[in-house]
Amino acid sequence: MEETRVMNTNRKVRVLIVDDSVSIRDVLRLDLESIGCEVVAEAENASQALDLFRTVKPDVVTLDVLMPRVGNIDSIGFFRILRNEAPAVPVIIVSVVADPEIRSQFMEGGALEYILKPFSPRTFQQIRQRLMVRFPAMGQADEPTLRHDTPPSSVPRI
Repeated sequence: MEETRVMNTNRKVRVLIVDDSVSIRDVLRLDLESIGCEVVAEAENASQALDLFRTVKPDVVTLDVLMPRVGNIDSIGFFRILRNEAPAVPVIIVSVVADPEIRSQFMEGGALEYILKPFSPRTFQQIRQRLMVRFPAMGQADEPTLRHDTPPSSVPRI
């Protein structure tokens, strides 16, 4: 059964970050918050991500490609489950793998974007433009400023 998610114009775009590196999650959080998103949860593996996704029901998911398999699920398995359960939820793939075949698999599978680590603040301005198509309320706020010196916010981490 396909789930429809509608963005409430009175709140920020809610994001689940999935990455096994705490430092990458911190950078992603800062960059996402700087473009008007709210990070509602973080997971360090796909198994945790699946539980959090079903619990917090984020509007967007960022997903690292290379993470350890835990609980018999890896990044690709999580991506497929996510596409099946909630095909309307945008997924931003974050990876160190520049392989065009892997990128193509995720993009053809419905990913919103495939970004390479290390990324720059400009990368997130481009992502903001893509998200504004799906979440028009993002465009109603003042133009955000990217800051990498802001302390991390408190979000659920597993």
